[in-house]
Amino acid sequence: MLKLAAVGGLLAAGAWAYYANAGVAGRSMEMSVRGTPETAAFPVAVAPVARAPIAGTVTYTGTVAPYNDEDIFARVTGRVVEIPVYPGDAVRAGQVVARLDDVELSSRVLETEAMAAGARASRAQMESDLLAARLGIVQMQKELAMIDADLTYARAVAARAERLVAAGAVSQQEYENERTMATSLEARRDAARAKLEQAGAMEGAAQRKLEAAGSMVAQSQAALQTARIVRDYTRILAPSSGYVVKRLVAPGVLVQPGMAILKTTQIDRVRLQANVGEKDVQSVRVGSPVTITSVNGASAPLQARVTAVFPFVDQGARTAVVEVVVDNAGRRFLPGQYVAMRFTTGERSDTLTVPRAAVARLGGKAAVWVMEDGRAQPRPVITGLEGAEHVEIVQGLAVGERVVARGHGGLYAGARIAEVETAAERAGTPAPNTNSRPPTSEAPATPKGAGHAGH
Repeated sequence: MLKLAAVGGLLAAGAWAYYANAGVAGRSMEMSVRGTPETAAFPVAVAPVARAPIAGTVTYTGTVAPYNDEDIFARVTGRVVEIPVYPGDAVRAGQVVARLDDVELSSRVLETEAMAAGARASRAQMESDLLAARLGIVQMQKELAMIDADLTYARAVAARAERLVAAGAVSQQEYENERTMATSLEARRDAARAKLEQAGAMEGAAQRKLEAAGSMVAQSQAALQTARIVRDYTRILAPSSGYVVKRLVAPGVLVQPGMAILKTTQIDRVRLQANVGEKDVQSVRVGSPVTITSVNGASAPLQARVTAVFPFVDQGARTAVVEVVVDNAGRRFLPGQYVAMRFTTGERSDTLTVPRAAVARLGGKAAVWVMEDGRAQPRPVITGLEGAEHVEIVQGLAVGERVVARGHGGLYAGARIAEVETAAERAGTPAPNTNSRPPTSEAPATPKGAGHAGH
């Protein structure tokens, strides 16, 4: 019994000590939250609310994409005998990047060349026939002219003989002879005319045969040209200048028309693409200024302008693609790299501004800590344009008021604050902005009791 009593006493003493310590600790924490006159002042950096020009910007991470990707295809069936280029090689437009076996297609070219030669020989023969027909016509015309002359003379002689026989100066037999001669010449004239018509018909036939032979020549020449073009397809050429990305087949493979052999890319110009949130994309337009910097900061910023805003928003990410096309002399940008793209969304020449680090946000509301009589007081504000270092204040502050720019951690309404001078200020140079994009890991504390603020 004595042992049980001793144990009970020890337990009661321990419980009293626990609750006593817990009560002291709880009261201490509560006082630290509420603050007491003895609480030390928080060291902070303050900045005045001032009127100044501002350019609103939003920064997004973009990706470098080639200006154009191309797959180089085979256009005829054949076995790959050579691919003289490798990934990373630069190629120029018209350069041979692959060769196919051309034995069969070269034989087809020889065959069409022989057909074309035969067509040309046939046309030459038709030209000779046409020339002969035309010469025959000329000969017939001359012969007909001679017969006409003889017939005219014979008719005159027969008429004279007819008058003489009537006068009894010549015999009837002589008259009949002269008349028979004239009749014979008339028959010869009719025959000559028939031959001339026949020669004209032969000329027409020869002309038509020549035209047909000309068509055959043209057809054979077209077939020859086609055969040569198809044969030349065995020499696969780069359609444009660029760089080889990948070999898609190896030598020895039998390829078919439409089968990709190489993949090339053009990077003399590149596309810088960023997925911009739907809230910000409304303020970005084609032609808007944009500052581009590499993520590693290895090169100086590049000034450019937006060249395209894709006219649709991704349903999942709620973003739209904004694109900037820039020259890439010296291959400053490589496909696949990340870049920081700071878009200018608007400009004001004279407006209220505070340092960007002075504005705290929670749930879409904005507020600042205002220094009033050495104490921090929360103040809801409505913001406008946001730059890399400053934020426009549309409503909630007045010129000359002082806001806490750094040292927000642990602040509460009414907390004592003491303005401290930074090393940069002591050196006479402005302090660096602690909230330039991309933001630092330390975010300003949200003032308690801050009301609704717009953006």
